[in-house]
Amino acid sequence: MTDKGNLPNKQLTLAVAPHIAWMPWYLADEENLFQQIKQTVDIQFVSANYQETIDNFLTEEVHAIAISNIDAIAQLVKREIEADVILITNESSGNEAILLPNEVDTNVHSLRGKNFALVKYSSRHYLLDRYLIRNQIPFEEINILNTREVNISQAFTKKEVYGVVTSNPNLYKLTSTTQAKTLFDSRQIPGEIFDLLVVQRETLLDYPDFAQVLLATWFSVMERLQGYKKGPTLDAMASLAKVTRQAYEKQLATISLKDSPAKALSTIRDRRTRKTMRHISYFIERHGLIGDDIFTDSWVSYPGRSPALLHFNGQPLQQLIAP
Repeated sequence: MTDKGNLPNKQLTLAVAPHIAWMPWYLADEENLFQQIKQTVDIQFVSANYQETIDNFLTEEVHAIAISNIDAIAQLVKREIEADVILITNESSGNEAILLPNEVDTNVHSLRGKNFALVKYSSRHYLLDRYLIRNQIPFEEINILNTREVNISQAFTKKEVYGVVTSNPNLYKLTSTTQAKTLFDSRQIPGEIFDLLVVQRETLLDYPDFAQVLLATWFSVMERLQGYKKGPTLDAMASLAKVTRQAYEKQLATISLKDSPAKALSTIRDRRTRKTMRHISYFIERHGLIGDDIFTDSWVSYPGRSPALLHFNGQPLQQLIAP
């Protein structure tokens, strides 16, 4: 490791997809908040589609990304990328759901043999697996049609499938404008689906100020959502998301944001996070998303432990709270 933490004008990159929960990063870029924290790093913000941000992280073209906990294992750990989770930005509280047409039977036995559209190996796929486990429905009795998220709405409205597993904005669109009902959503598995801010480990070691700027920027936006600036801040994020304020607030209500450093640090240290990752390990192993040569114990590590491939690192948050 080289001691670069205090060198000026090092350009580092944060890549984020335009999801409702991640609009605070877009607002920070719009208002140049990254540049107002510290001058020791120059942060370039990049907007791209979700998979592109992950691909660029894998090739080290970007230094930090927003990513779901499922994809962090299925895509980053799978390729043996060493990375640190410095923030759990939000938890899903209804943002993913299994949807059925209003007129169909929701008896668990009626689902057997039916077709469901979803993105395979995603947080939506994980949600369906958890539903099947809870209701003792064998996995092989449900037919999954791997469908791009942009095509989910069409598959549902044209009745190409029995049901879909989706998230916002499709979830809002389908429940607001069609006769869709929710069979099961992420509120029923609280704390299991969440989003992460992940940084390349080598970058974090060489440029510790990078984490401090990212964290301070996130919480500066969160502070505005708790005070008299909440209304204008929501208006600005809705505009950036290209939706109405009503639509934005409705979707944001399905997400629990980590809005203070203390709350975020508590979450990253919480033993329930470890329990959740065990559920995800089962999902990953069942679908063969990681080779046999990577042992479960080397996938994930937690504060106070030697870093595994994906390390939940509470130090940057701790330093933000008590410099």
